[in-house]
Amino acid sequence: MRNMFGRAAKAPEALMAGPATMDMTRPVLPERAATYVDASSEFTGSLKLSKSVHIDGTVDGELACAATVTIGASGKVTARISAESVLIDGEVHGDIEARTEITLRKTARVYGDLRTEGIVIERGAKVEGQITIGPTASAKGAGPATSMTPTVPTAKPVPVKSP
Repeated sequence: MRNMFGRAAKAPEALMAGPATMDMTRPVLPERAATYVDASSEFTGSLKLSKSVHIDGTVDGELACAATVTIGASGKVTARISAESVLIDGEVHGDIEARTEITLRKTARVYGDLRTEGIVIERGAKVEGQITIGPTASAKGAGPATSMTPTVPTAKPVPVKSP
């Protein structure tokens, strides 16, 4: 490498190291999760949080969060979840309501109804329950929601199942 005067210039070490790569096999923790339930922890009861939470352990009960709820790949939650947004890599048994978005990664397993304004479902995720997309009931001027449950001429709803 030469500088503008034709002299040899020493390249910065960071540039010599080559391109950075991400290890996609490691779980990605959300930035600054205020609360963390590790894989060796179990919680039973009602959990109410004003900041984000990342769960890799077991939670049984009710979970209300004013920010983001992240269920890690080893996370097992049996609870009704209410949050601003929800990201799932693990397993959830219970209904989920997210004000802005629910993201189901390819390893997600969800057994319950989902209600949100936006949803992302990666190929491989499993959902057994109804999915309702549209403004939440608490939103001002909430109009009719769009349901992804197929309409069939029966008295009971047919759950949506992902392969």
